[in-house]
Amino acid sequence: MNLTKLFETQAALDEHIMQEHPELRGQNNLDWKLLALQVELGECANEWRGFKKWSKDHEPRKEVVCHACKGEGGFREDAPPRDYFEPCMYCSATGIQAKPLLEEYVDCLHFILSIGLEIKVNLTSVYTSSPFIFGNDITKTFTHLLGDASLINSGFEETEKEYSIYVNHFLYLGEILGFSWEEVEEAYFKKNKVNHERQESGY
Repeated sequence: MNLTKLFETQAALDEHIMQEHPELRGQNNLDWKLLALQVELGECANEWRGFKKWSKDHEPRKEVVCHACKGEGGFREDAPPRDYFEPCMYCSATGIQAKPLLEEYVDCLHFILSIGLEIKVNLTSVYTSSPFIFGNDITKTFTHLLGDASLINSGFEETEKEYSIYVNHFLYLGEILGFSWEEVEEAYFKKNKVNHERQESGY
């Protein structure tokens, strides 16, 4: 996988945010970005639900069936004299209105990329493959990512290395949650467009 295009896309969004919020220029934006990342990781874990041992419902919120067409993708008119299928405008005829778990994962990715830009990481140093000590344990992976976010802001000389390892572990989380890189990229670009629109509308 190649993260360069995602970093470039995130840089354009970050600049758009700076234009709309000029008070952010020239200040340290790393702390609030790290906190935002941790909040988004918590929201992603919430949609995964696997840690909710007090509940009988541990099913990840991967897809939400469209409220309008009830997952059919559209509306069928069978009454004479017509017989046609009208695509649903709410779900673009997919029958799926939202993918909460993937959407939260992608929200995390936005902040991870933005943090990389904030610390001016050398993109060629960000590697995306190494063994991960927790295997397929999603709970430990979330806990690890939540705790290790602070290492990126440690001020140590190895901040770039810590960031690179963090990115790798985050991408591994996506794998064990069941996402393909193609769907992560697609969801990222879709949400990135929404984020630009939000800046335009004064969100």
